[in-house]
Amino acid sequence: MMSNIKTAAVLVCAGSGSRMQGSCADKLLLEIAGKPIAVHTLCAYDQVQEIDLIVVVTREENVPMYQSFAAQYGIQTPVLVAVGGKTRIDSVLNGVRTVPAEYDLVAIGDGARPLVRSEDISKTIAAAAESGAAALGVKAIDTMKEIAEGWITRTVPREQLIQIQTPQIFRRAEYLELAEKAQKSGREFTDDASIYEYYDKPVRFVEGHRDNLKITVPEDAAMIKMLMEERLCE
Repeated sequence: MMSNIKTAAVLVCAGSGSRMQGSCADKLLLEIAGKPIAVHTLCAYDQVQEIDLIVVVTREENVPMYQSFAAQYGIQTPVLVAVGGKTRIDSVLNGVRTVPAEYDLVAIGDGARPLVRSEDISKTIAAAAESGAAALGVKAIDTMKEIAEGWITRTVPREQLIQIQTPQIFRRAEYLELAEKAQKSGREFTDDASIYEYYDKPVRFVEGHRDNLKITVPEDAAMIKMLMEERLCE
């Protein structure tokens, strides 16, 4: 079944890095272990046999740089580059629209998750191929509390909670239909599974690994550097 399904990855690399506190112009171009963060992410998706195309969504001024990465770092999967939009949903839609209509699934990933495991991407693709939509994440392990105006109001059962990650994988045609409606709604959606939730569409949870961290603040880069160096020494 999987051999008949065409899958494209859409990697969102268009963020402003506003929470990096001025530590870099573009967090995805920070070098760790000799490569930009975005290239580590590209390499992880490049190693996934089920992925036939990678679309990188970035800022307009970075398009030539991302176009050069495939040759420079030996990326074997064909890479296209799309220009990001004003919001995350604008950027993802630009990327998904760049994927040819012959593709069945789109695997939407954060360029800022360079430690994502290729085997976890494959597992999530398999789940989406079967169910139509799947998202990678990890189960909550800490005691979770709900607050109101700075006061703890109740304990939320952690058995019902996960920490969502990417990739999040959907049927291309259905994603375009729902995301275009969501875009017109004017609501803010912080991830793509939220769009499916809003329209009462189920998304299967696929358990991944806790080290699939996203670089958001400067401390994240230091942690990811340490974890990546540990992997290289294994």
